Amino acid sequence: MDFMRLKAWLARRMPTVQQTAAVYGVIVLAVYGWTLYWFAWKLPSWLYFLTLGEILVSLAYSMVVNFIESLIVLFVLISISVLLPAGWFRDKFAGLGSSLVVLSLSALAYYLGTIIALQDFPPSLARSALLVVAGILVLLYLIGKINLLLRAMEEIANRSVIFLYVFLPLSAISFLVVLVRNIIEAFNV
Repeated sequence: MDFMRLKAWLARRMPTVQQTAAVYGVIVLAVYGWTLYWFAWKLPSWLYFLTLGEILVSLAYSMVVNFIESLIVLFVLISISVLLPAGWFRDKFAGLGSSLVVLSLSALAYYLGTIIALQDFPPSLARSALLVVAGILVLLYLIGKINLLLRAMEEIANRSVIFLYVFLPLSAISFLVVLVRNIIEAFNV
């Protein structure tokens, strides 16, 4: 397959920029929102033993990690879109991608909370994870077939784009802070 054919094949499989931005807005809302929730939860105790600069550096590192995590999630969704037939996922990328993000990240947050609470993996984790994956697939199928649900998820995704205007510049600033801090640390060694 030459380069031009590969490019044309990918163009037929890739979602549009608008759909990708909408789904990325949902990813950013979920990932950054989760981090900010935990940051706000821990902040009162940090005020007793960390300076403001150390707290802001911790937030900067968290923002950089969130940026990388959100790109990984987006890459997985685009990979699914490329691998599946266009009628299954790409044509409904904003609605189904947003639904998959919300369902998957909610399940992961639940499992993380359970693991933290138990301080160990639950004994039935593998079996319940398979059931959750099956449930997510069934819900995605239903959302794809019920036009009202699909349109609702597309609207949520389209409205989530606004979070990109907030968190992407914060991530860029955080990346610069982390980069400068690590360069300074490298020269101080």
